Amino acid sequence: MSYEVGKQAFDFLIASSGTRRNLEVDFFGGEPLMNWEVVKQLVAYARQQEKLHNKNFRFTLTTNGMLVDDEVIDFCNREMHNVVLSLDGRKEIHDRLRVDYAGNGSYDRIVPKFQEFVKRRGDKEYYMRGTFTHANPDFTKDLFHMADLGFDRLSMEPVVCAPDDPAALTDEDVKIVLEQYELLAKEMLKRKKEGRPFTFYHYMLDLTGGPCIYKRLSGCGSGTEYVAVTPWGDLYPCHQFVGEERFKLGDIWNGVTNQAIRREFQSCNAYSRPECRDCWARLYCSGGCAANAYHATGSVGGVYKQGCELFKKRIECAVMLQIAEKNL
Repeated sequence: MSYEVGKQAFDFLIASSGTRRNLEVDFFGGEPLMNWEVVKQLVAYARQQEKLHNKNFRFTLTTNGMLVDDEVIDFCNREMHNVVLSLDGRKEIHDRLRVDYAGNGSYDRIVPKFQEFVKRRGDKEYYMRGTFTHANPDFTKDLFHMADLGFDRLSMEPVVCAPDDPAALTDEDVKIVLEQYELLAKEMLKRKKEGRPFTFYHYMLDLTGGPCIYKRLSGCGSGTEYVAVTPWGDLYPCHQFVGEERFKLGDIWNGVTNQAIRREFQSCNAYSRPECRDCWARLYCSGGCAANAYHATGSVGGVYKQGCELFKKRIECAVMLQIAEKNL
């Protein structure tokens, strides 16, 4: 992405935000550190615009760590509200897919950088974020490995891909994953008692407050409150739809011109899917991810059943954790 496209994207965001003061931008890829100078220039531009338009930008940067250095660490710790550091866990798991052009795994190069990054970040937000696949349905081993490396804010997502993809989770894998979520909750309790706690993104649940009812119904707001901008300035409901021409919303110069797609995403909520109407978890998942639903069923209003099953188990474990922690 050029600076000019990025600048126009910020101008579009400011102009479209109305009275909303807090604006969130995620530098995401690909790998944003391959375009580091533009990232810095855009942050500087946004800081200038904050004062002019009474806005507050909160930035996130997602990186695979290969190009992290002292300058990146210092800049991110000063300017980024959050950083997401990509690590899939154990060396043999991480290095299966995260390789350089020569086919060499990246684990040994990035782990020391991430440890230094997190050490210097202090109490600011960050997440170690991985993906588990058919190769590691026993993904808790990867989470515990990351915790043992000194990382205490963890996220691990199930892969979403075509059923015939070698990485896809099988029905047998799902059974293992469900057991792993329970194992994870029990280990988190154990480690908390021992004075070495860590958090797991999907177990962070506010039972007494939480999002307003609108957010509980609409979830991430893809296509309405949230959009993805491509390097050439096109707008899509989220990054997972980029390249799907029918989902192109418009561009940063002309705004949203495909109102039919926007209306389609506005109707994606916890009550628009018949399968969700009587589900006890509907106000926690908001009907699930529209992109996952589309890639699994061909419709953004569909239900990604495997994801639904895993989500409900995560919520069960999150509730159990909260109850158990009150009795520690």
